[in-house]
Amino acid sequence: MVKEKDFYDKSVTQAIQQACSAFSTSQENLEIEVLETGTTGIFGLCKKKAHIRVNLKKKPGTGAAKTLQQDIAVEEQPAPETEPEVEKSPVEQQPQPVAAEETGRPAESPAGPETRKESVSPPAGPEPPTEEVLASIRTDLDRILHLMDCVSEIEVQVEGNTVQCRIAGEYDETILGPEGRTLDSLQYLLRKMTSSRLPEKMLLDIDAGNFRERRTLELQKLAGELADQVKVDGKTQVIPALNPFERRVIHLVLQEDKGVRSRSVGDGLFKKVLIFKPGKGRKPRARGRGRQGDGSAGK
Repeated sequence: MVKEKDFYDKSVTQAIQQACSAFSTSQENLEIEVLETGTTGIFGLCKKKAHIRVNLKKKPGTGAAKTLQQDIAVEEQPAPETEPEVEKSPVEQQPQPVAAEETGRPAESPAGPETRKESVSPPAGPEPPTEEVLASIRTDLDRILHLMDCVSEIEVQVEGNTVQCRIAGEYDETILGPEGRTLDSLQYLLRKMTSSRLPEKMLLDIDAGNFRERRTLELQKLAGELADQVKVDGKTQVIPALNPFERRVIHLVLQEDKGVRSRSVGDGLFKKVLIFKPGKGRKPRARGRGRQGDGSAGK
């Protein structure tokens, strides 16, 4: 019997043609599993070939008979014998601790929380990327900057759960763009290009000319000023067109302030942030007072 084989080519169609030639048969007689559809990459970077796994289809009757025999053998297999449960005396029947997964809290012993000795360790962070992955990220970013005619020094390092890419050189203003929009677009593009190489939950940020730190201080100051204004006149304030990083800065500044609330609204990458008083804009509907309203209007 011919074992399954993997085939690679520029497209799935071309890979299937390879498989038909290798197995000397038509496509109808092949079992084809598409593992990768292939990509053309961005700016010629990160190209991927199509990848399929192919095997000859089984002749009717052979595989089904074997499967049926296996199912019958499983059904006829006797169930494992279980020992009869012995009823415990009242002294032996001690209450069991509740599992942490069922309650969402650490398990407690029957004697209470004072006897609990085990501590719940915090979840482990994502595994840091390898040096090879960091080097490939630096290479991709360097090639993009070359295409932009903005050759600069690049430093890539891991800080916590984030890969930090810092750009320095004479083209910082061009790379930043108006209000950092070009830098945000560059970061979005590089994230898409490297997402398959980074561990799950690992972030990637790009900074140029220490823009992110300066922008954070500006947003923190702005959030405080608008929150004070909302408390004074009660009017909702709007900060337009913020990226996810900038919106998070606003929400973190205001989360401890009980006098105001903040909410992101809109679609897409850039959204507005509303700063408002709690309960503002939620007016109860009047029920069964239509006649009273008509009467008051006529007076």
